[in-house]
Amino acid sequence: MVQVKGLNLGKGHPKICAPMIGDTREELLREAILAKEAGADLVEWRIDYYEDVFQYEKVTETLVLIHEMLDGLPVLFTFRTIAEGGKRDITIRAYHELYLQMIRSGLVDMVDLELDKIESLEKELLAEIKQRNIPMIISSHNFKETPADPVLLYQLNMMEHLGADIGKIAVMPHNERDVLRLMELTRRAGAFVSMPLITMSMGQLGMISRLSGNLTGSVMTFGALTSEKASAPGQITVKELKSIIKLLN
Repeated sequence: MVQVKGLNLGKGHPKICAPMIGDTREELLREAILAKEAGADLVEWRIDYYEDVFQYEKVTETLVLIHEMLDGLPVLFTFRTIAEGGKRDITIRAYHELYLQMIRSGLVDMVDLELDKIESLEKELLAEIKQRNIPMIISSHNFKETPADPVLLYQLNMMEHLGADIGKIAVMPHNERDVLRLMELTRRAGAFVSMPLITMSMGQLGMISRLSGNLTGSVMTFGALTSEKASAPGQITVKELKSIIKLLN
C-alpha cells in the first residue's frame, strides 16, 4: 500500500485519477475545479501539454494555484513524450532538470517516470525522490501491442529493482485475448513483485481493464474530465468511472 496525503493506494476500491491536460494556466485551473467537483481521488498534471512547461517559475506558480483549487487532492506530476502518447518531446537533460526542480518545490505529491528513461537519468534524481519520501510510479507504455507475459513480468521486476513504489503498464491490445491476458497477469503479479500495480489495456477493446481493478488488483484507473478531453485511448469520464466502480464494489 502507498499512502499520499491520506489517500491509500492499494486499499479499498481502485482510486480514480483525473489527468489535467490544459495548455494554459486558466484551462488547468478550470480542470482542477472540474476534477474536484467530479469526485476524483487525485489528479495527474500532464505537464507535457502546458505551454510554459520549460519556464520553471511559471510552472511553480501554476502548481500553487492548482493546489488551491484542488483543496487537498494529491497531484501526480507526469511528462510524456510523443512516443509515450504525450504532447511534445524533451531531451533527457531537460527531463531530469524539470523533475528535479519540481520535487524540490515541495508542490508535487507523486511523480511518474518512464522506465525507458530511467537508465539515462542521473542517480541523484531517484535518490532525491526517495529522500523526500515522494511516491514514485515507474511506467511503461506500448501503443503497438501487448508484449508477451515474460516481457511484462521482466518490466515489472525492473521497476521494482529501480525503486518504484508503484509499477504501471499500459499496452495496446490486438484482440480480446490480449486484454484478458493483461488482466490475469495483473491478478497473479503478486507472486513476482511486492509493489502495487496500475495496469490498463488501451482503446475501446481494453476498456474493461480500466474498470476491473477490484478483481485484478490494479490500484488506480484514469478518467477524463470530459468526453472530449481524454489523455489516452479508451478513457471514460471520471463521473462514469465513479458510478461503475461504486456499482462493482
